[in-house]
Amino acid sequence: MLTFVFWVLGSLVLAAVVFLVANVMERREGQDEEAPGLRRFLRDFRSGLRRKRVAPPAPVETGMDEFFAATIEDAPGYVDPEELTEALHRARLQARSTWHVGTVRKPE
Repeated sequence: MLTFVFWVLGSLVLAAVVFLVANVMERREGQDEEAPGLRRFLRDFRSGLRRKRVAPPAPVETGMDEFFAATIEDAPGYVDPEELTEALHRARLQARSTWHVGTVRKPE
C-alpha cells in the first residue's frame, strides 16, 4: 500500500513540475509582461477551470453519395495498383531464385 501511495504522490508532483515548466516556456515565447511563476500558473489553472464550456456543433446530415461526391480527388491514389503488382512480381521472382544454404535433417 505504501508503494502505491508513493507512486501516486510522485506522479502528481511530476505532473505539477511539467505544468510549471510548460508555463515558463510559454512565457518566454510570449509577449506578456507578467513574470512567469507559480502565482501565474495557479491563476491560469483556476481560470481554465472556471471557463464556460461551449456546446459542440450540431452534426451535419449527409448521405453517403453526397459525401463521396464532395471528396473526389483527381490525383492518383496513395497505393498505385501497377506499382504494387510490380513489387509483388519482383518479390515472387526473388523468392523463387533465392537459394537457402543449409542442411535440413529429418528429426530422429
